[in-house]
Amino acid sequence: MKTKTKKTLKWIGIVLGSLILIVVSLGIYVYSLIPKYKGECPPLQTFLFTKPKTNLLMEGKYIYKPATELAAMIRNHEATSYDIVKEFIANIKNNNYKYNAIVWLRENEALEEAIKADEAVARGDSLPILHGVPVTVKEMFWVKGLTNNLNAKMMGGFIAPEDGALVKQLKKSGAIILGTSNVPFMLGDFQTYGEIYPTCNNPYDTTKTPGGSSGGSAAALAAGFTPLELGSDLGGSISVPSAFCGVYGLKTTFGTLNMTQGTGPDTITKYSRFAMGVPGPMARTAEDIELMWLALRETPIDQRFQQETKWQQSSDKELNQYRIGWTDDWQSAKVGNDVKEKLHLIITLLNEQGTYTEKNVPELNTDMQKSFFKSYALMFAENQPWIMRKLISMDFSKFDDGSTDMTAFYDAMNNPGEENWKQWQQENAVLIEAWEKYFKKFNFVICPVTYGAAFNKCKLGTPIETTEGKIAYSFYSIPYSIVFAATGHPAVTIPVGFNKEGLPIGVQIVGSYYSEPELLHFTKLVEKLLLKFQKANNILK
Repeated sequence: MKTKTKKTLKWIGIVLGSLILIVVSLGIYVYSLIPKYKGECPPLQTFLFTKPKTNLLMEGKYIYKPATELAAMIRNHEATSYDIVKEFIANIKNNNYKYNAIVWLRENEALEEAIKADEAVARGDSLPILHGVPVTVKEMFWVKGLTNNLNAKMMGGFIAPEDGALVKQLKKSGAIILGTSNVPFMLGDFQTYGEIYPTCNNPYDTTKTPGGSSGGSAAALAAGFTPLELGSDLGGSISVPSAFCGVYGLKTTFGTLNMTQGTGPDTITKYSRFAMGVPGPMARTAEDIELMWLALRETPIDQRFQQETKWQQSSDKELNQYRIGWTDDWQSAKVGNDVKEKLHLIITLLNEQGTYTEKNVPELNTDMQKSFFKSYALMFAENQPWIMRKLISMDFSKFDDGSTDMTAFYDAMNNPGEENWKQWQQENAVLIEAWEKYFKKFNFVICPVTYGAAFNKCKLGTPIETTEGKIAYSFYSIPYSIVFAATGHPAVTIPVGFNKEGLPIGVQIVGSYYSEPELLHFTKLVEKLLLKFQKANNILK
């Protein structure tokens, strides 16, 4: 071999070796930045995900009753918490395998707590508002002794050392925690699937998604596994699953409920930025939403990110005393015929009751989308080195199918400094003020949540088939579901009916900051005009 060739090969070897060393070192560095949890995920409760050889006996007396009714029955000695909890557990063990909605069940603990609840009733103790009522909780919230891994193997070894703040408050309010519900990998999709738990199915059609990230929450309610569910929302995570599964969901005013203490397995990362993320109740009736919200609003605050809220009493208005704005096509945020039809139905029903309605919304949808993407990036980029920000951007690009302008996300990820965060706060404050001004003219605004009904489970980014043609994956759920997350306004998703395929259709009612008491009062009035919760045909077969 010629000397020149030997030198060339030598230098090629040096370069390749150096590149390999750099790549390995980079990999080790990146790995060192990711929070670690000792051990692996405990073995799953396989009985939850396999068809039982023999179904447990159950009468079905309680599983579709509202939580308000169950609470009254327990309080009035018409039923025991033990019998109610036992029936819900039987329903879960008999039927969860169809939907994979519940991922951990506290059977023994829940029954023991129910016995204690019944003893308190027998003694004549003063009873809290959720006394003896079964509840399930989204897997992201700490429930002492249960795995909290966000459906990600790298988080699988984390066991909640105590109840999170909201779970503590639910227990203080008398609730019996049945278990936790399914979530997508790292809470990052409008479907519910991941690395640990089986994929969650929509009870109205198991080929469809229940939505995400509170998909297991909504599916559990629709399947009769719980009367109440604690969900969370950062960009449609309550509103989308509620719409897809025909249930009610309240995205609370930003900062009014403690979202930071006892949520998620990452106890290592320290952060100072927090926006958009809120917890909220989900249920099958508006009255149940109110019941659970009344319990949750007493949760002690995280003083780093919250201030005490002084809630106003709701009014005693009737529907003919409200002024309602609405929209079905909002700038670039278009929707399908199914949603338009049901939204127009609500407006027609309100008009018949004497409600003043007007197709009128501020032209802010595009600006609100930009605000969401910028805030999302600035939160997750805080204190992250360049390489991690690039990896986060690469992962986020799975949603970037060209249907929505996500430039604000990438720009903020490249410029995550404190000045940019302060600039976002100022820009978002302008949007909030514009809406607060709007809500002085209109009590609430009614608008879509998604383009249409629940879609077929598919790979993230796959175009969605509709009767109007293919719709881009991100466009199907993002344009309406994220915008009020950006500004932090409260919104109730309500089920309006079903499309021709028998799938639920939902829309949202949005109010001013801290308007929950009046928003829930209005929602209860609207509920009277609509069909009550309808079980899916395949439920309990």
